[in-house]
Amino acid sequence: MHKFLTTTAATVLTLGLSAGLAQAETYDAAAKGMGTNANQVYGISDGNAVVKTQTDYNSFEVTAGHPLEGATGSCFGALLVNGAVVSGTGNCVFDTTSGDKAVMTWTATGLGADGALTGDWTVSGGSGSWASATGSGSFSSLTDPDTKKFVNTITGSITIE
Repeated sequence: MHKFLTTTAATVLTLGLSAGLAQAETYDAAAKGMGTNANQVYGISDGNAVVKTQTDYNSFEVTAGHPLEGATGSCFGALLVNGAVVSGTGNCVFDTTSGDKAVMTWTATGLGADGALTGDWTVSGGSGSWASATGSGSFSSLTDPDTKKFVNTITGSITIE
């Protein structure tokens, strides 16, 4: 009887681990996020400023079935612009169509030739399927200064457990 229980327990454990591993899915994070910003710029001197960032996403252009399909939410943080050198960080909270929240952290690394804010992002967790999600990549966010509308081009990958 002991051998039967040991074998059964080992089989159940193996099946449970296999099922858990099989459920993780990695997605290409290639996307375009769109929305508006409400940034506040605090001019310090010519070419130097501190920016309190606030962007509100109203849509993502992604492939069907992508975990950010239909997501909306906000990103916020702060930037220090010192001539061509840009630094800063912040967080994003997205409400997904599954009802889960996705949390991401961004770090600014520079400005593109077109004036887009560039940097890196990582998945920082969330709720539901996002609680143990991982992922990272880069972004390039360009805002029209007249309309305050932006397009954030995102690359990388996201793994949902």
